[in-house]
Amino acid sequence: MVSTNPWPGRLAAAFFLVFAAFQLALSLGAPFGEMAWGGSARVLPEAIRWHSTAAAVILVVAAGVMLVRAGDVGRKLHQQLFWWLNAALVVQLALNTLANLVSHSAGERMVMAPASALGCALCVWALFTRRR
Repeated sequence: MVSTNPWPGRLAAAFFLVFAAFQLALSLGAPFGEMAWGGSARVLPEAIRWHSTAAAVILVVAAGVMLVRAGDVGRKLHQQLFWWLNAALVVQLALNTLANLVSHSAGERMVMAPASALGCALCVWALFTRRR
């Protein structure tokens, strides 16, 4: 049976906001580059920092999608669209987990792969939870 629990969507939204902050920190020069973008540099070069900025924006949008799925915002929006966006996030995070697992970067394999797997699991949980 499908529940009406809002927490899977809320937890997934929190997950996306944490990683948006991480990407924003990378774009501002934080020394965590070894855990992102292939782990080629401790501090990302300027060109890749713009990618992190774009990733942060996309992650904030993903958080918004999950808040709609939780029923916390957008109650009058077309819900089927947000179910499909939730499903797309599941696929994207599954692929991201696989990419992190085969990365040359130890940070991506040991930290980011489990983190993206957690995000994927939260999105799967939200996918099978009916909106309030």
